[in-house]
Amino acid sequence: MSHLSFSEGDLLHSTSSIASPLTESAPALSPLFPMVTLQDFQEGEKHRDFYFCNFIQVKAGDGICSFPSTLIESSILREKLETLKGNEFLNLEGFSYTEVHAFLEVADGRLVSGDKHYTFQQWVSALSVANHLQLDNIRSYAAKSIEDGLLRLDPFECIEVAEKRRNREWLLIPFRRICQRPEPLSPSEILRLGLDRASAVSKAREGLMKMVHSRGLFDAIYGGSAPSSSVQTTFANAALQMVRAEPLLSQLAPEPMSGTGDPEGHTETPSGNLSSSNLISMKANCLYRLPLHYFGNRSLIPNLVASRIDQGPISLPSDLNTYEWEVFLKIITARPYHQPEESFTFSEWMGGLRVARRLGYDRAMAYIFRQIQKAYPNQDAVDLLEAARLAEATPSRWLQDRYAILSLRSTAISPEEMRRIGVDASAEVCKLREQTAYDKGESEGERATAEVWKAKEQAAYERGKRDGESASDEAWRVKEQAAYERGKEEGGGQYGANRRSQGLGNSRGRRLDPQTLFSSYGILPQGLDSTF
Repeated sequence: MSHLSFSEGDLLHSTSSIASPLTESAPALSPLFPMVTLQDFQEGEKHRDFYFCNFIQVKAGDGICSFPSTLIESSILREKLETLKGNEFLNLEGFSYTEVHAFLEVADGRLVSGDKHYTFQQWVSALSVANHLQLDNIRSYAAKSIEDGLLRLDPFECIEVAEKRRNREWLLIPFRRICQRPEPLSPSEILRLGLDRASAVSKAREGLMKMVHSRGLFDAIYGGSAPSSSVQTTFANAALQMVRAEPLLSQLAPEPMSGTGDPEGHTETPSGNLSSSNLISMKANCLYRLPLHYFGNRSLIPNLVASRIDQGPISLPSDLNTYEWEVFLKIITARPYHQPEESFTFSEWMGGLRVARRLGYDRAMAYIFRQIQKAYPNQDAVDLLEAARLAEATPSRWLQDRYAILSLRSTAISPEEMRRIGVDASAEVCKLREQTAYDKGESEGERATAEVWKAKEQAAYERGKRDGESASDEAWRVKEQAAYERGKEEGGGQYGANRRSQGLGNSRGRRLDPQTLFSSYGILPQGLDSTF
């Protein structure tokens, strides 16, 4: 891997814009401005940001490394460089070739390639050299990565490096991780730790296991499912207490562990990955010069380099858009330790993605697609599915969610949208839209049926209400007639009783007194007297 860092001039800084590909004296223009065509430039002009050429040979241990000039200019080596005479090498004292090699690897790190492949030893070496050179941005980056590495990288390597660097704090977390894991120590791991420390680890693990059982946490921790955050915190704190209680685990060994430093008689010469010999020139509107490995091992660029007849610059595909090409270069050369980080619009990310796909650079395609997913979750679903097609994304829930969004859209998917998202995505969207239409029709049919039944029920209710009212009226009429008849009968019976009680009715031979007769009914007509 070539050891490059760039900020301005021959190397790109995170805060610099994509500048005009004119001479170095030309003023920088606004970021990501559209580039003009090839015929507007002369054949030999070099891009001011993407033409890397200045390297300085530095002696480290028994080897020679090529430092980018901007690293030298930003460090304490600048004063030493000014005092060099003739063909003297700049000497970086106190560090082995391996340590400086690791520092240059880290300094050449790029966001697009990630940094998970570095070992704990490499991070520590990078931190040491960056401290010595007073390169604050790389020092902070390495220190943060060491904290992460203690939790992620091989714990046995972390312990060995902690002993070599005499850093007690680096011992605790690796030993805690060894005590927490379900697997016991293997024979080879016992040899790496030494018998004394291996015995102390075994004792700490036994104490931790007893604690887990006594608190009823065994199933929660080792049951197969992920334990809750509270259980994880309790477990980690208990393991750390067990480690602190064992002096052999919480203290450095009396003597540094053996096997440190470079092997005796180690000698290195400049390699393709450590010098400017790895740089290639490319021609589009102007000349670009970048490390070959910046484009991956299986992309179009290495193939063009391998097939060229001479050592001249290779020609980029004529269908590459210069504006998008410049964005792509800015993406693949962005450093993880530069602040603030670069930001791009959605269209700029898409432009870089199109170039990465055209060149067949898989890692750049995957990186750009992740950034699009993270930065633009609410972008139009067609735009996002087009990005997924360009990145050759594998099936995922994220894709299914975007298909579902299009399936619920009121308008059908157009031929242009099908072209953008690809045939596979189009087929999925069409299938979901048909299912959605079926579900909608079924729902509407159910609603129509429900309305019919509701109308029938309402009509039946009204009819029943009317029938009920008619029945009620008839019932009342019957009741009233019955009451009338009963009253009539009762009235007639009372009338006869009154007549009998007053001697009226069947009194034979008895003269009826008119006054008595009428008074019995409360009537005494005028003009009638007792002589009637």
